[in-house]
Amino acid sequence: MLKRRVFLVVAALFLVFTSSGMAGAESESIVGSNVILYDEMVDILGQLEEQSNGKLDVFTLKEIGIEEGRSETGKDLYVAKIGNGDRNVWVQGRIHGNEPYGTNATLRLIENLINEKDASYKEILNELTIYFIPMYNVDGANRDQRGTILYDHETGEPKLNDRGQTISVDLNRDWVDGGFAAIESVGYYKLWTQIKPEFMMDIHHQGNKNFYGTNIPVTLSLGISLNPGGPTIPNIKGGEYEDSTRQAMVTVFDALKPYKEFTVDQYITGSNVIDIRGGVSSGMMLAINYEGLNNEGHSNPAVFLETSGQFLDGEREPLIQQNIIATHAFLSGLASGDLYKADPKRWNEVPIRPISGFNTDYQGVIPINPPRPEIPVKVSADHMKALVERYEEIGKFSNKDAAQTLKTHATALKHYEETGQYDKVIKHLDGFNKLIDQQKKNNLITQGTHQMLKSNSDYLKVLMEKQKNQSLGDNAS
Repeated sequence: MLKRRVFLVVAALFLVFTSSGMAGAESESIVGSNVILYDEMVDILGQLEEQSNGKLDVFTLKEIGIEEGRSETGKDLYVAKIGNGDRNVWVQGRIHGNEPYGTNATLRLIENLINEKDASYKEILNELTIYFIPMYNVDGANRDQRGTILYDHETGEPKLNDRGQTISVDLNRDWVDGGFAAIESVGYYKLWTQIKPEFMMDIHHQGNKNFYGTNIPVTLSLGISLNPGGPTIPNIKGGEYEDSTRQAMVTVFDALKPYKEFTVDQYITGSNVIDIRGGVSSGMMLAINYEGLNNEGHSNPAVFLETSGQFLDGEREPLIQQNIIATHAFLSGLASGDLYKADPKRWNEVPIRPISGFNTDYQGVIPINPPRPEIPVKVSADHMKALVERYEEIGKFSNKDAAQTLKTHATALKHYEETGQYDKVIKHLDGFNKLIDQQKKNNLITQGTHQMLKSNSDYLKVLMEKQKNQSLGDNAS
């Protein structure tokens, strides 16, 4: 249904990515790792639809009769529909305009589905119908702004508050009773009531963060807007969504484990987990009934991803790939049914810092008494060895000798840890750190590789010192 346009995408967009071992990296793609703005997204969607041989249907909300199907500034809102299954799934990116990777990831996933990249993509197409919204907040995306600005639709001028300032709305707090201030919210809500998805995934960004008590960077946080065990979700459908959302996140967690360059924890703000009721994902779970359009009470579970930082080792592409791997695992798990077989209790394997409360958009911070304890990140000598091997696989060492030297050290570390020789582990970690410092100085490893190895080594040393002290205490008693 996408109307023919003059393609603005120039040949430079047809970038060729060398995999350098990066799992899932595209050998050839029309979707780059650059920050994509609205017109470019529309053009890419047009190309994908043209290449799809009928697999992909790209349309605007207005084209399917949703009068509110436009942004506050009048831009059309685009949806890409693909798949032949009778189970609908909603996948969206960039509801916050300054969080661009959801657009790249959703467009690349569409491309992978069109090309039936492997058997799992074919199964997804057979079992599911996916409604991708690559750029939910089109005005904010073009402004690099989190929210959107409200406009007077008669005059075409921005609305002003009592102090003469423009009024900005966070579209991910607008699906709530008394909300729907932005016309986009109404348009997308009407689409939701029509397609009634089985599940929803939302792709976000967050700031840089480390695992609690360490300097180890986190690259992705897994989020559930109505937190399991919190004030809201246990009361929805007898706790059904507590299980299904955790099953989805466990599925993603497991899928990312082989990629040691990606580090995963649970999403948290400060020392609080969120229980946000005005978000799109939570509005869906709560069966929100705006203007009587959802009288039958449809609801569906929903989860989100939070990519940390703007770059990983100086590049955007790995973070885009991280979201592709995670969202693909989610979709594949739904298509195969394996997602619903996952043990929801394994959500408690995903690291998180201590939790003292729920951060809400309806009651401030609700304390948790007693606070929930930390779920620590797991680091061992064996993990260090696997990390070195992974970085060698994806080309982060300038030569094989640099990687081999570190693997030899890590093998010795593993032996000493397994035999309880904690003094020797600590001594060899000091040597390991000196070695990677020298390799960084000589440009034998990348900055990001050095940072990840050093931070893991430092934390392992802390753990070994604790083990040593505990062992000494046990022997003394």
